[in-house]
Amino acid sequence: MGTGTIRSLIFSNWIMALFFTPYPIIQGCMPELEELKSGICLGSLFFLSQAICFFALSKGDASLITPIMGTKSVFVAFFVSFFQLTGLPSTFTWVAALLSAIAVALLSWPQRNKLVSYLAIALGLLTAAGFGLTDALVPHLAQNSSPSQVIFIMFSTVGILSFALIPFAEKSILKFNFFADKWMLCSCLPMGVQAVLMSIAIGFFAVPTEANIFYACRGIWAILIAAWLGKKIGLHEGRVDKNVFQRRLLGAFLLVIGICFIPL
Repeated sequence: MGTGTIRSLIFSNWIMALFFTPYPIIQGCMPELEELKSGICLGSLFFLSQAICFFALSKGDASLITPIMGTKSVFVAFFVSFFQLTGLPSTFTWVAALLSAIAVALLSWPQRNKLVSYLAIALGLLTAAGFGLTDALVPHLAQNSSPSQVIFIMFSTVGILSFALIPFAEKSILKFNFFADKWMLCSCLPMGVQAVLMSIAIGFFAVPTEANIFYACRGIWAILIAAWLGKKIGLHEGRVDKNVFQRRLLGAFLLVIGICFIPL
């Protein structure tokens, strides 16, 4: 829409950081040194994963990277189990994580055969691993101190590091296009809300794998909304061939089955 990918990311990170400013106010005190260290570590890892993700997208399109990102829930379960962190997944949660990864791949795999970039695949896996490690570490570090303070510092770090992206923005950060930027800024608001909700689930309740499995449901909603809008305004996503529809239906079914495994 003309807002610029990196420019949109900068504003998204800034707005996301603003959503977490009430945390220390609610806590009633300033973060301690250990909380600062934990938050900066998590925020830096999250920001680095974002950078790798954008580099991956520059080497291969989103239709290739998105299915690979479905492995994030598996990486979360792996890192939590390997390092014996807070929120160890049960056997059924492992099954749910594997099913959700397969489901995301089925839901978002491209319609047509395209040239495969092995570098993009490797970077996509590295991105999923980076975000997975971040989510695995959040409950462990947060539960050892104050979750609200650690998460506040984490996203404040992401917001501060985003200033380093300004020189790479596609156009001036302050040059606003009312039509395009209003939609970009509006889309940042639900992203901020989902960041808060995910941080509460992972940081306060220590369910990193389970939260990521539920979060994978966004794939179903994205397809349903795109299909509905496609009928309204002629988007291509509203018209898919039979094979793609069947594959997405199978993906949705596997995701629902995976979610059913979580309470077991």
